[in-house]
Amino acid sequence: MARYIIRASFSQERMKYLDREGTVVYTGKDRKTSKVFPAMEWLAAMCSHIPNRGEQMVKYYGYYSNVSRGKRQKEGNDDAVPCILEPQGNEKAFRKSWARLIQKIYEVDPLACPKCQGTMRLSVR
Repeated sequence: MARYIIRASFSQERMKYLDREGTVVYTGKDRKTSKVFPAMEWLAAMCSHIPNRGEQMVKYYGYYSNVSRGKRQKEGNDDAVPCILEPQGNEKAFRKSWARLIQKIYEVDPLACPKCQGTMRLSVR
């Protein structure tokens, strides 16, 4: 249970346990309001943030959503894993392809000299 307190939906710093009364005082974000819980009620409220076994708390959108996965499964291409293709051609063309990809994505030529705008050469070490 301690692992859920580290990054839970409530702040551990705003929680105070009063041993004599057996209560937990939780102060709000505004630091003005506070609520008093009996210790067992506090544990029940805190445990409601822990998912049950097999329950999924993370929501997926887009490519990984249940709808998208279901559509891919119906089409029969759910097993297709998107991957980076291996380069085809000689090594020199492959070395230049990174510059082409950067230019395509960022619309900036990485091989253009920032001072004179001339073409820079790559030196292989």
